[in-house]
Amino acid sequence: MLRTIFKKKVNEDKLSNVLINSLHQAMEIGFVDISELINDDKDFIKKPQIEASDYDRFMIILFVGNLKIMEKRLESEQFDRMKKLLITKFSKVYDLDETETKKYIKEYSQFMGRVNYPSKNVLYAMSKCVFYKYNLASYQEEYFKDLNAPNPKFLKRLNKIVENFIWDWDYFFSKYNFS
Repeated sequence: MLRTIFKKKVNEDKLSNVLINSLHQAMEIGFVDISELINDDKDFIKKPQIEASDYDRFMIILFVGNLKIMEKRLESEQFDRMKKLLITKFSKVYDLDETETKKYIKEYSQFMGRVNYPSKNVLYAMSKCVFYKYNLASYQEEYFKDLNAPNPKFLKRLNKIVENFIWDWDYFFSKYNFS
């Protein structure tokens, strides 16, 4: 009871700023390591050569995946307001038209659903989306290359990487009173 009284209040605008800034910072700083981890993965027979500056697809995957997770945690009206704010701020940070951003979100969301069907696990969908959007199938051993499917061992390692970029809603709700 006392814990909820002493929680800091956070409004939607402030939260959307924090979420977009954390995503932006993670991409600017963290994608160098991510590209190295993928390029140096032991299950690839040929190095993918993902550049440290090639984080645009990864960033959109993270944004869409986090929106999907957020949708499960917030009431629908609050989620709709947050999504609108996040799209506006995301568009400004990356100098995109909001209509273009919405198109990317829809496209990536549908793609995640297709590559991860019938599972509803968002983390797995995000990892599979990274695999396909970066065309990693052609760098695998022949068996998985012919299947056009990720090696399960690589996918498990990729899940651990992607998991680090999911917004921690349990921590947030334990520290803040969201209104």
